[in-house]
Amino acid sequence: MAANWWLAIIIFVVLNGIVAWQLITSLEPISKTARKWFFIVANAVGACLAVAELIWLDL
Repeated sequence: MAANWWLAIIIFVVLNGIVAWQLITSLEPISKTARKWFFIVANAVGACLAVAELIWLDL
């Protein structure tokens, strides 16, 4: 069961790393509102993937 939680944490870390890398390396300026929603959407996707992973591996 602990492996499931580690995998869920890894999903969040990878998605947030991708978002952060995209924001750091982007040459175009981005507003604070767009940046906030970018993180919200990435974390919502990460939450869905983590919950699906926890359910799938427990079955």
